[in-house]
Amino acid sequence: MIRLILSALFIFAGVNVIVTALIGNYRFSYVLNRMQVGATADTMGAILVLIGLVIRAGWSMISLKLFIMIIFFWVASPVSAHFLARTEAIANENILDECEVVSHGDI
Repeated sequence: MIRLILSALFIFAGVNVIVTALIGNYRFSYVLNRMQVGATADTMGAILVLIGLVIRAGWSMISLKLFIMIIFFWVASPVSAHFLARTEAIANENILDECEVVSHGDI
């Protein structure tokens, strides 16, 4: 019973993060802001849901596969979001009108 309640709390928290980010994503006008919200929701929301599923499955091969998915989301989502944001920063000709871009020489 405790495992069911704990898994339900993690799944509810993950779905809550995803829905909140979905609603908040429409409030931003610039693509990089939207991308940051989407990447955060994708990483945090999906990981919370998968942790809830691992707790619900118990210790089995299914939980091992879900744990491997957690590691994949934890690594792949921020990398892909960074790649897309960098592509937007390079490709957008009017990016200096939208936001401040820091070059490698300034770091």
